[in-house]
Amino acid sequence: MRPNKLSYSPAAANLIGYAENVSGATWTLTATTSADEMAHLVTIRNDVAVDHSAKTAILTGTDPDGNAQTETLSLPGASLTVTSTKYFKTLTTVVPSATIGADTMDIGWSAVSVTPTYPLDTYASNAANAYMDISGTINFTGQQSFANVWEDDTYLTSFSAVTAFTGKTADTAGQMNEGATAMRVLINSITTGATLTIYTSQPSGR
Repeated sequence: MRPNKLSYSPAAANLIGYAENVSGATWTLTATTSADEMAHLVTIRNDVAVDHSAKTAILTGTDPDGNAQTETLSLPGASLTVTSTKYFKTLTTVVPSATIGADTMDIGWSAVSVTPTYPLDTYASNAANAYMDISGTINFTGQQSFANVWEDDTYLTSFSAVTAFTGKTADTAGQMNEGATAMRVLINSITTGATLTIYTSQPSGR
C-alpha cells in the first residue's frame, strides 16, 4: 500500500447548523452538511417546555462514506436535546411524524464525528502504520474494522477502538492490528480551528 496523507478540520458542535426554529409539520433545512468532510451525529433541540417525545423524525442523508442512509429518531422532551446514533456526512431531510404546531426546534450536529473509511491491504504481511498529527485542542480515537468493507453493508457497525490510538490528545504513532481491512478516526471532542492529519503506510513485506 502506498503511503497516504489525509487532512481534516473537524467542525465543532453547532446546534443550529442544519436549521433554526423549525416548526409545524414540514421542516426546511438551511444547510445539508457541516462542510468538513466528516460525518457527525445529528442533534435536535426542543426550544420550548413542551414534551414532543411521543413523536419521531426520519433523518435522511448519507453515511460517512457517502452511501444513502436513514434513521428514525424520537423527538426531544421539554427543553431537551436528542442525538442520532448514526453519523451523517450529509443531511438532506428531517421529516417529523406529526406537527409540532407553533413550537420550534433546532437541528444541528455534535462535535462527535468520524472520518470516511480508509481501506487497508488485508493481504499484506505487515500491519498498517499510522501517525496522527494534530494542531489545536482535539481528542480522537483511531478505529479499525475486520469486516469486508467492499461487500458487507453493515461494516460501519464493525469498527472498534485501537488501543494505541484511544482517547489521544497529542500527536500519536502506532499500528492497526495485522489483518485489519479498514481504519477511520473518531473525533471525541474538538475546539474550533483544530486540525487532524493522518499519515498511513503498510509495507507489503514481499
